[in-house]
Amino acid sequence: MKTKITGDKLYCLISVIIILGGYIIQRILHICCDITRTFAICEALIFTVLTAVVFFLITKSKDTFYAILTAIFGFRMMPPYIAGLQQLSAQANIVYFIVQKFSAVIFVFALIWFYKKQQTKNIKALPILAVLIIVPFFMEMQEQLSEYINPISNGNMLYSYFSGFILYSTAMFILLFVAAKSDFLNSRMVTDYQITALLLNAGRRICAVVINLSQGNHVSRSYYCWIAIYVFFIAAFYVLRMKKQKQVLYVTSENSNQTERKD
Repeated sequence: MKTKITGDKLYCLISVIIILGGYIIQRILHICCDITRTFAICEALIFTVLTAVVFFLITKSKDTFYAILTAIFGFRMMPPYIAGLQQLSAQANIVYFIVQKFSAVIFVFALIWFYKKQQTKNIKALPILAVLIIVPFFMEMQEQLSEYINPISNGNMLYSYFSGFILYSTAMFILLFVAAKSDFLNSRMVTDYQITALLLNAGRRICAVVINLSQGNHVSRSYYCWIAIYVFFIAAFYVLRMKKQKQVLYVTSENSNQTERKD
């Protein structure tokens, strides 16, 4: 099923390129470079401006599906967390924290606005909420568990890693279930977002492994486990997406054949 890139889709495509490009470049720079106070403040300013640009581009689109999907990317990824900003500049960190909270509000506003704008309500609320809430919920649970597990495990990180693998995988299986039970459009929204997010996470881990190995640093085996988990779920979401697409093509073909027989 080919998708023609119209002007409305182009706004969303540019927004996604800004979001993903900024996320990737930031992660690479933080791995490769020593982040100074000036660099971190400039980074915060740039991402503040880019967040505003992304929101403006989304609101210009009239394609409801892509606008909602792009707003989800914006909500989950813009502006990205800047490691060490609090230690480098407490004032900049407070301002950036306010920007992060405000950006969450405006992207939620965009989601609600486009959701209500639908004439036939083809995109349901449950898949949107699932993508927005499930992974952060389980990852926050993992953080709280780690704070409890690490002090009593005598420095053994295996328990913390294992709980992280289990909770993240649980979140992915729930999202797979939601996508499997949804119609093609809603399933596609879940699978498209998750495949992209998983590719980003896998790429980030792979880059960290390559850079650390090239510098002769030790690489935790947990990195390889995370990469394997990401690859497994990328394949799972991709297979589900293709299955849903084939079902739609089959139904469309059957309806077309029935119409021709009636004629």
